[in-house]
Amino acid sequence: MKEHWFPLSPAFQRLLFILVLLCLSLSCSGRTWAQRKLPCDVISLNQSESFDCSDRKLLQIPQDISRNATRLDLSSNRIKKLSGTSFRNLRNLTRLDLSNNFHPQKHPLTIENQTFSMLDQLKELLLDSNGLSAVPSALPSKLRFLSLKFNCIKTIRPNDFMHVRLLETIHLIGNCDYESVCNGLVIENRTFSHLTNLASLSLSNNRLIGVPQFLPQSLQQLKLKQNTITHIHQHDLSGLTSLRLLGLSGNCPVCSNTLFFCSPCNTPNGALQIHPYAFRKLSKLQELRLSGNSLDHLQSSWFENLTNLRYLYLSFNRLAGEIANGDFLSVLPGVEVMDLSYNHPGQSSYSHNLKLSRNFSNLTSLKTLHLENYVFSTLHENDLNPLYNLSHLSVLNLGTNFIYQTNLSLFGMFHNLSSLGLSENKFAFLSKKEGVLSTCGCSYGYELNRDRFGPYVHKDRLYRQHLPNIKPKCIAYGPVLDLSRNNIFHINPDMLQGLDNTACLNLSSNSIGDMFNGSEFVHFPKLKYLDLSRNKIYLHYEHAFSELTELEVLDLSHNNHYFVVAGLNHSLAFMENLSSLKVLNLSWNEISTLTHNNISSSSLQELDFQGNRLDIMWKICQNYELFRALQNLTSLDLSYNKLHRVPPEVYKHLPKTLRRLSLSKNRLKVFDWERLTQLPHLEELDLSKNKLEQVACALTSSLKFLDLRHNRISQLAPGFLRGARSLYVLDLSFNLLELINQTTFESGAENYLQQLSLQGNPLHCTCDLLDFHLWMRSNEVELPLLATEVTCDMPVERWGKSVLSYDIEECVNDENAMTFCIITSFLIILTLLVSLTAHLFYWDLSYILDYCGAKMKHHRRLVPTDFIYDAFVMYDTADPLASDWVLNHLRVELEERGERARSLCLEERDWTLGMPVMDNLSNSVRQSRKTVFVLTDGFLLRGVVKMAALLVQQRLVEEGVDSMVLLLLQPQVLQHSRILHLRRRLCRRSVLEWPADASPAAQRWFWHHLKRTIRKDQIGTHTSLHSTYFTGR
Repeated sequence: MKEHWFPLSPAFQRLLFILVLLCLSLSCSGRTWAQRKLPCDVISLNQSESFDCSDRKLLQIPQDISRNATRLDLSSNRIKKLSGTSFRNLRNLTRLDLSNNFHPQKHPLTIENQTFSMLDQLKELLLDSNGLSAVPSALPSKLRFLSLKFNCIKTIRPNDFMHVRLLETIHLIGNCDYESVCNGLVIENRTFSHLTNLASLSLSNNRLIGVPQFLPQSLQQLKLKQNTITHIHQHDLSGLTSLRLLGLSGNCPVCSNTLFFCSPCNTPNGALQIHPYAFRKLSKLQELRLSGNSLDHLQSSWFENLTNLRYLYLSFNRLAGEIANGDFLSVLPGVEVMDLSYNHPGQSSYSHNLKLSRNFSNLTSLKTLHLENYVFSTLHENDLNPLYNLSHLSVLNLGTNFIYQTNLSLFGMFHNLSSLGLSENKFAFLSKKEGVLSTCGCSYGYELNRDRFGPYVHKDRLYRQHLPNIKPKCIAYGPVLDLSRNNIFHINPDMLQGLDNTACLNLSSNSIGDMFNGSEFVHFPKLKYLDLSRNKIYLHYEHAFSELTELEVLDLSHNNHYFVVAGLNHSLAFMENLSSLKVLNLSWNEISTLTHNNISSSSLQELDFQGNRLDIMWKICQNYELFRALQNLTSLDLSYNKLHRVPPEVYKHLPKTLRRLSLSKNRLKVFDWERLTQLPHLEELDLSKNKLEQVACALTSSLKFLDLRHNRISQLAPGFLRGARSLYVLDLSFNLLELINQTTFESGAENYLQQLSLQGNPLHCTCDLLDFHLWMRSNEVELPLLATEVTCDMPVERWGKSVLSYDIEECVNDENAMTFCIITSFLIILTLLVSLTAHLFYWDLSYILDYCGAKMKHHRRLVPTDFIYDAFVMYDTADPLASDWVLNHLRVELEERGERARSLCLEERDWTLGMPVMDNLSNSVRQSRKTVFVLTDGFLLRGVVKMAALLVQQRLVEEGVDSMVLLLLQPQVLQHSRILHLRRRLCRRSVLEWPADASPAAQRWFWHHLKRTIRKDQIGTHTSLHSTYFTGR
């Protein structure tokens, strides 16, 4: 049998396509999509997964975290309460971070009993900054790391850690500091004694008055910084034979220069009192921190048995005398790092020169020495004699000493010095005399105003090996000389001798105003990194820096002093002579004019030109070729140049080797996307923080990273990524995108995106966003902060909620959508067919329907009635045409033809002679089943017609039967009659019209309807709205 295929409607086809795509996305990438819906970053490794949900404004723990999760970070959220069921599905967790969930209204995190009891595998638990008043109960037995820093715990009891005997690290820092209301953390006896695996205990900032007793022998790190401990007794530490690090800094601070609330210790000299043999049992100690304890004397007995000591911190004390004459230095042969900074004797007795004890020469292992803020004016060669023979000394920090005079050549006498810090002194290097600068009896005061890593101990471990505030790139090149933050305003080559091996020279933040001519740095032949930022340099001569043949990095940023002076000539021609230069920083100089139209370099790879005035240079149609001669340039930063538009001529003069171009933070309203084809190797383009409103479809195939953050882009052209086969990262965050269409991004094999950022856009979360939802499901593209920061702006009830908060089932419901589509499609098609058929085949269809209806009904005998006549015919007897039609056509058709004859009552034939007209009329109406009014022109003006109509209406009221039949013999009769129109509305079968075309078929149809109307009672043909009226009820 031949099969017939019926085409589906386009809407139905689209619905089927969406449903199939949805099913495929759910089945193929369901797990990945579920993870991306989470407000967390997920990292999968083998069978374990790590969830980073930090700083996502969460009010509760996400429910869809995988059971395989081993690490969960929930820090910096707004979680208020944790119950016993919070982690019921996360039994495989090994690390849990719940830090900083202190509510903004200062409501502490509530943790119910048994909250963590089900986490059998948990080893690390962080609960910092949560306002907790007690250690949580029922901690997991396998816990090894517990952090409770900066809470409000006032008392620690043995029962708190009774069931966590495997603990190795406990942090209880800052539970009772000076900002809290407690008087000191109370640690009951033997609280930690049963923790035989405990290796690290941090109790800093708790106002402890003594070293806790009965600590386990396994302890390797004990931190008691910034408490109120005034005495270290002989046996306080005697049981800690495994101790490697002991922190006692800040217990008796020098209150004259602290940055926090300070109360001097109530001891004879205000210093921490340490028993001569307090450290005797600590033979394994490697790091000792005694900074900020007002110590003015160091006993050799403290260090005699510390044979493994490597790091000794003694800053912020009163040890100027010990530095000059201390015997303790003779018993520290293994110390590698020593910090003696900020040990000045007092403002009234500043030293003229540096006084070092000859015992410094016994520090044979010393690698790093910090001597900041000793405060002396002159540094002579002999002052450093105790240090010259230290073959391992590589870092010497003499910063913030207000040194006015020295000869740099004396530092050349060190064997292995790689980093010399002379920052924040008073060097000027004006003139030379007898190899040592002339002395000056300066008796100036000073203020301590320096941003340090911390008030006492250097927290950064890199500080052990390097100078502070030195850029890592500078250190990587080799030996460092730091002369930043001095009073140098002129470079005298004779003053910079003796350090020929220097590879990095930092002269930033001085007042240097030289016009360099190629002679200033002749004594630095190996210099590779030169930092001259934040000075007043005037670039004029083309031979500037030409003596630095190996220079690779030159920082000239923040030297705008002369660039903003009108009328001066500025030249960058010196770059052509620097054959090794790779990086040049000219940022924040407000360069608006140059004497040369272009700058030339065959070696330069990176140019930082932000914070200048290219808008002025290019506005006057000059310097379009400024960067053309940079033959090997790969990175160009033109941000902060106040550009409204990049002239088209500029693009063709940009180096073809460019891989990175930054135009961020300008005022660009338009961008010539098609010009990117002139940069065939461009991989990274930064246009963030401009005023762009649209993105064209002209992205080059080489582009890998495109940053369009913080613009005004409101729509994306369909397929604007088509052809960008290398684009992996696209950032569209913080724009004005409201809708993302189906064709905006490519799908399947044409999609090369790996990361797409959309947070901060006013998205309209309606069904118009369905296509984007389906695209997200079917493409494994990373969308950062999708569940928390990609939010809805409209409709109002979804404002601020995630785009994932509304279910796409609202737009595509399988059963309901299909049913609705089928029904509506059927109704539309049926309506169209019926309307078209009725219009073309009205008479034929009506005849067929009536004929079929008559055949389907069984013939039944009519119930006899009391009527004498079937119909009383009222017509205009004075009209010959009307009389002829009634007598010769109507009468013949009803009485003489058909299966059953219908008797008629006619005025001219059946009325009784001599009887009043009123009586004849009344009898005819009552004795007839129907009263037929044959309407012609002028007939309605006769009074007898009106009387007959009233009698018919009276019969309707009395008997509930409507017997009136109106027969329009002429089509123009009563065309504008409201009564006739109302009659047609209420009883359309009782109004008949003689066919105008007089065709035999039409006449036969007319007689058929007339006979049926006479035979059938009219009450059944009324609408239900009027049925009660006609029945008289």
